[in-house]
Order: sequence, then structure tokens, then C-alpha cells
Amino acid sequence: MLSIKLLACDMDGTFLRGDRTPHPENIAAVKALVESGVTFCLASGRGIGTMRPLLAELGLTGPIVSSNGAHVINQQGEVIFDEVLAPEVIYDIVDYATTHDIHLNRYFGDTITFSKPGPLADLYQSRTGCEPIFVELQEIRQLPATKLLFVGAHDDIAEYAEHFHRQTGLQGTSIVRSEPDYLEFLPAGINKGIGFQKLAEHMELKAHQCAAIGDWLNDFEMLEWVEHSACVGNAHHEIQAICKTRVATNEQAGVAEFITSIIDINKEGIVTA
Repeated sequence: MLSIKLLACDMDGTFLRGDRTPHPENIAAVKALVESGVTFCLASGRGIGTMRPLLAELGLTGPIVSSNGAHVINQQGEVIFDEVLAPEVIYDIVDYATTHDIHLNRYFGDTITFSKPGPLADLYQSRTGCEPIFVELQEIRQLPATKLLFVGAHDDIAEYAEHFHRQTGLQGTSIVRSEPDYLEFLPAGINKGIGFQKLAEHMELKAHQCAAIGDWLNDFEMLEWVEHSACVGNAHHEIQAICKTRVATNEQAGVAEFITSIIDINKEGIVTA
């Protein structure tokens, strides 16, 4: 008999409520899960620096799947997977942002830099608590990046996404909308599913020993890969369509509901090889 050993949980819209704070029941549930012997993993499009405060609140040092799978640390906080965008891809994205006056964030290691101050920088800071470091686009153009992020109005983001999905020179770059007003550019073939699989392999675990819960389109591959998938009640309709379990919303501690079910499954010995 094999039990569920690893749970990945999205942050914004899933673990966190609309005000970007964790539901107290979710905090308590994670602690009970870890005490039961299951590893809990935060998995987010966020940069790792803005994920660490929640990890510390949970009393954990890792693991984390950050930047939508491009940067992964293990339980001890050690980097086990890290991918960066090709330099020529960075050039193309930054040049487009310059031409269209788009707010751009660059992620690399623990660092997030903003292309300029303004309402969109303020919006991102209010959501994540990230202290802004401003670096002009032409300097960003020359720097390595784990991922790049456009922030903008919903309709503008849709237009930018359509443009880049038509491009043939991005070398397979992964393009994903992690929120309605975000457009992310990740190294070729990277998504949360890949990042989570790298962590599972590091822990010598298979898909049937893993569970995941999320709410938005950037969770798709992760939820599709695990044997035990769940979404919160506020999830995007495409995410609801692929998940085996649907729980309460992020405002109603849906994550705690799913965690309780995992603890019960392991106790009852239902999960088999």
C-alpha cells in the first residue's frame, strides 16, 4: 500500500483569500497534514521571495515550486531545478514592452525587478508585499531572467497574449495567463506541472503518491499530472473540468477541506499502488 506523500497548493485564489491573506483554517490544516507525514508544497507563479513569508508562517523551510515551475527548492531550501529564458527571447519581449509601454517584472533567484513605478507596480506590490526594485527596460534586456511578466488591463493582456502566440521566434517559450491581468513568459516547456514533477522525482515519488489543488489556468498541467487533483469552488471553468474533486472556495477554506480528505484517505489506507 502506498499513501499520498506530497501535496502541492497554489497560493493566490486558492490558499489565500481575496485580500491575499491565508484563511486560518488552511494554516491549521497544513500543520495537521505535515504532522501526519505528508509534505506540503507551495506552488505559485510568484517569485520565491514573495512566497517565503507564507512558508515561514506555516513553520516550513520548503519545498516551493515558484515562477510557475521554473525555480524549485526542496524541503531543506536547496535549489533543485532552475531554468532561464534564452537571451534572444528576453530581447524580443523587452523590445515589445518598450514599444507598447508595458509594465514588466523580471524574476531571477530571489529578486523581482520592476520596469517602472506607477499604478501597476503599486498593484503588484499590494498583492504580493514585494518591495519594488526599479530597473529600466534596456537594462533588463541584458540580464538573465527566470521569467518575465507583463502587468496590464485585462483587454490589453489578451491582446499581448494573442500577439505572442502568433510569434514563431520565441523558441517554444511557455506563455501563460496566471491572473486576468498578468501575462507570463517562461523558459521553453516550463509550467507548474514540470516543476512539481521535478520535485516529486527528487523525492522519489510517482504521480499516484501526489496531490494538488489550484484555481487558475497556470495550474492546469500540475493538476492534470497528479492522481489526486482538486480545485476550489472559485476556480476557472477549465480547471473545474479536469479536477476529480471540487471543494469550497478560497474564502471558505476549501484547501483545509481537501487537506482533511487527504489525511482521512491516508488513515483509511484507500490509496494503493
